Amino acid sequence: MTTPGNILITGASRGIGRATALALATPGARLTLAARSARDLADTAAAVEARGAEVLPVPCDVTVEEQVRALVARAAAPTGRLDVVVHSVGGALVAPFEQIDLETWEAALRVQLTSLFLICKYASAQMEAGGLLINIASVAARQAFPGWAAYSAAKHGALGFLNAVREELRPRGIRVTSVLPAATDTDLWASVPGTWDRAHMLRPEDVAAAIATLVGYPPYVTVEELLIGHVAGRL
Repeated sequence: MTTPGNILITGASRGIGRATALALATPGARLTLAARSARDLADTAAAVEARGAEVLPVPCDVTVEEQVRALVARAAAPTGRLDVVVHSVGGALVAPFEQIDLETWEAALRVQLTSLFLICKYASAQMEAGGLLINIASVAARQAFPGWAAYSAAKHGALGFLNAVREELRPRGIRVTSVLPAATDTDLWASVPGTWDRAHMLRPEDVAAAIATLVGYPPYVTVEELLIGHVAGRL
């Protein structure tokens, strides 16, 4: 087992990002937490600090290049490197594809794909051999669901992008993992049309526990893709 010193988590104010921050909040760890909501981010930061970790909350829009550049610089500054990066962005555009206008389509792709590109571009420059870069994708990157065309396209794209990033970073000894959770009981479902059985969903803490296991592996062990589901199967 390893204990990383410097961790960056995006989307840390709620859902899987917040649960991951709490799962990795151990004494001696330093966590930089990013999200758009300063208030929610402060709540997560207080909970992380209560567990004995050092914490730096940084309100940030991860679709804006200059904000991502500044975020990574602040996160890496104390040690000169990042040991673990977990990129977790929420939100889902759910509608029949024929009803989606171009502006909304492009905005959804920007949140899911452009943010990942920016995080990888700037964070990887601060990582060394043994570093771990994790993106929270979705089972929708592997399975098709009607009405989820935009979300599936973004998650498929994220998976393909990260596969290429993995091969580019492999010679430097940097590990790259896509985590693909099935439906997870987060605030996302409040804005998704339809009726959903949350009792048969994963909990954010379940996904966070799997991420903590990945982080705990020795620096030579890489898990390229991790699919996590509920024993009940698809919703």
